[in-house]
Amino acid sequence: MNFHVIAYNTKTVARDKLPKTWEDLLNPEWKGKLMLNPDEQWFALMLQIMGEEKGLNYMRALAKQSPVLRREPRAMRAQLLIAGEAEMDLDSTYTILLPLMKKGAPVDWTTLGPALMNTVGYGLAVRAPHPNAAKLFIEFILSKEGQRVVLSFERQSARSDLASEQGALKNIKMVPLDPSQGENMEFYARRAKEIFGN
Repeated sequence: MNFHVIAYNTKTVARDKLPKTWEDLLNPEWKGKLMLNPDEQWFALMLQIMGEEKGLNYMRALAKQSPVLRREPRAMRAQLLIAGEAEMDLDSTYTILLPLMKKGAPVDWTTLGPALMNTVGYGLAVRAPHPNAAKLFIEFILSKEGQRVVLSFERQSARSDLASEQGALKNIKMVPLDPSQGENMEFYARRAKEIFGN
């Protein structure tokens, strides 16, 4: 799974000064200090946890905070955050930040209520040259032993029996993206563009 977090630059934001809720980001003190790629997946996750009407109103208010809009991948935005382009990135992932934190980069993460999460799947090609070997691999990778291998690559596992082995995440309530939202991604992309611009 990909566990979405808010990344912040530890040189410019003290942990005790972090916002506690999404609404706290609307305070004037955060104007011009936030970075965001308002892509359709993030937009859909936010509307899912807030509800459509409240979520759209929130997005309009957030746009008035003049966030730094960046279309780069999350890994690049983490580098820009470290370089001081903004104080917070509203849609980073734990997987991107963990190696940077281990190397001593001035970056850390927080959540504002339930953490947003999307799952990652494994698949089998229709015309796989060795379909039975692929089936065995999928069976292994989804097993507890296989997911421990996934954890060794600093990724996260959605297996509840491995929750205690993912220390930083064990007390975080997670909200997965509803798979049915995939049908509405065009709507979310269009609304995000209307609210935040190009």
